[in-house]
Amino acid sequence: MTKVFWFFGRCGAGKTTLAKNLYDALLRQKVPAFYLDGDDMRSGLCSDLAYTPDARAENHRRIAEVARLAAEQNLNVIASTMAPQCSHRDIVSKVLGGHLVWVYVHAPIEVCIQRDPKGLYHRAQAGQLDKLLNFPFDPPRPQEIKHFIDTISQNVEDSSKTVRELAQTYLGKLQLEPHG
Repeated sequence: MTKVFWFFGRCGAGKTTLAKNLYDALLRQKVPAFYLDGDDMRSGLCSDLAYTPDARAENHRRIAEVARLAAEQNLNVIASTMAPQCSHRDIVSKVLGGHLVWVYVHAPIEVCIQRDPKGLYHRAQAGQLDKLLNFPFDPPRPQEIKHFIDTISQNVEDSSKTVRELAQTYLGKLQLEPHG
């Protein structure tokens, strides 16, 4: 069965970097893969959605449906979204069922603000972006935290290695080596 590796965590935790690294590793081994990024989806398929609670839920439903369609076409999917609320993750779980593998990418909010790769926290602090700093991020539940990547205790290379090893346990005896 193909898998959907869903990376979630706060903006700036390292989800996109680790997800792209896994996608690249799969492609190098000729493993059929499809990458979905929450930001890319927001600028296209989900561009009609606001940032209300209902719209955020619909955003995750749409991304999960695209991931399901790709998985049903024998593509392993790597998705990367914040999925900040349990209700968002419940929607994803319902749509994807046994295809889903949660990967929680953790960094404390203070570190995420310091990293701020997309300038979102800076914009939020300047009052230009609503509901980022004060939007609740529900802690992962036991079924969602089985694969915990701490980007503070591990650097990018070590975190990527952990993710590749995780993928190998689900996809068989692949040799997912770093790009080199």
